[in-house]
Amino acid sequence: MITITAPTEDDLEWKVSEMKKLLLSQDMNVCNCHFRGEQAFLSSLPLIAPEKKLYERSKRNLLTGGAASCYPFTSYEMCDDNGILLGVNKYNSSLIIVDIFNSAVYKNANMAILGTSGAGKTFTMQLMALRMRRKGIPIFIVAPLKGHEFHRACANVGGEFISISPASPHCINVMEIRRVDHTVSELLDGPGIQLSELATKIQRLHIFFSLLIPDMSHEERQLLDEAMIRTYNAKGITHDNASLEDPKRAGQYREMPVLGDLYEILKQSPDTLRMAHILNRLVNGSARTFSQQTNVSLKNKYTVLDISSLTGDLLTVGMFVALDFVWDRAKEDRTEEKTIFIDECWQLLSGAGATGTRLAGDFVLEIFKTIRGYGGSAVCASQDLNDFFNLDEGRFGKGIINNSKTKIILNLEDDEAMRVQDTLHLSDAEIMEIIHFERGNGLISTNNNNIMVEFKASPLEKDLITTDRRELRNIVNRLRQQENQTSAG
Repeated sequence: MITITAPTEDDLEWKVSEMKKLLLSQDMNVCNCHFRGEQAFLSSLPLIAPEKKLYERSKRNLLTGGAASCYPFTSYEMCDDNGILLGVNKYNSSLIIVDIFNSAVYKNANMAILGTSGAGKTFTMQLMALRMRRKGIPIFIVAPLKGHEFHRACANVGGEFISISPASPHCINVMEIRRVDHTVSELLDGPGIQLSELATKIQRLHIFFSLLIPDMSHEERQLLDEAMIRTYNAKGITHDNASLEDPKRAGQYREMPVLGDLYEILKQSPDTLRMAHILNRLVNGSARTFSQQTNVSLKNKYTVLDISSLTGDLLTVGMFVALDFVWDRAKEDRTEEKTIFIDECWQLLSGAGATGTRLAGDFVLEIFKTIRGYGGSAVCASQDLNDFFNLDEGRFGKGIINNSKTKIILNLEDDEAMRVQDTLHLSDAEIMEIIHFERGNGLISTNNNNIMVEFKASPLEKDLITTDRRELRNIVNRLRQQENQTSAG
């Protein structure tokens, strides 16, 4: 029994018409209570006393699936203490405040943002990043596409914008073994087992080279391993961690080898000459900035790593270099909250050979599985769900989703929505909403609660993170007007 009220007769007729359309779209039949309005009104009151004839006429047996369609959303409230404001509930206008680091409520602080192109993934990511930063949480953003969209917000909060490209002065030495501060871990656990930092680094370098040379054979992989050890040995670095210390600079590591040093060793043998030729592009070719010492820092609490200028196989390689750099920083202090944002995560799960892509997928999955143990959060955004879920029959995509306690689903195309429905076990009503979402609306799914939210940004935040062409034009016109007024004054 549904009672509809309105201030005027015209409004009432419109509401009745819209309600009928909504119910019919959910495969529910509806009819008016003609000539029995009084009995219908009394039956709709919260007295648990329906009029007998109306009850007999309207009752029917219902399967649980049909009953569930009348209650499409599991919860209508999400308001955590000390959280960040995401927006308002679309159905009751209550505030949506989320504290993903509250371990008493959430098993992990990871999050996955899924949506089609133009649905607002980058907007949502930056909105969260800015509000986390205002809480003092260190933020690291890896941007493989349209990195310029992150620049305005980064500059406004005094962040560090690092551009990784052949034309950029910024460089991250992929062969660098970085000093990690283990002070907190030693205070908590005491002195731990000394693992070879060289061996750990070489394991990661194998992922790098599998992305760069997807068709590398097992024999070449073994020869590459030997060449890398020789390269580090030439700098005085062995499996003994004490060898990393620079005898001339107390408290600092030795100068690290670069890809150019490895290239010189690879080209000495005919068995490794093919790998040397491929590596030559990063040493003497157009991408030779990859063969320089690191000249950037991750000490800033809002850091953006822009790799959008890289194309083809270099994009996947650059994304790995950026993640490897950030991951070392994230593991330092287990008591500090921190968040790694990975935009367009599907880029790392496609485009390389099968072996390289799987190794890269394992690396990303390792971050999502273990970052909780370091007090952190990993947030990924992806638009190409077919690539995201296809590698190894969805093992990596589903692994990332399963290790993300909180999911934000923005507008999706029909086939993508069906895939998400199977993965997240959403109802047909929720999928229908997702397919018809307007930009700025989404579904938050966490702790068995599914809530429709309208994301809200302040005017300043919107100016800093919007990617809408018309809004950007208005910002440009306003800034030009301010410049003209300043010049005239």
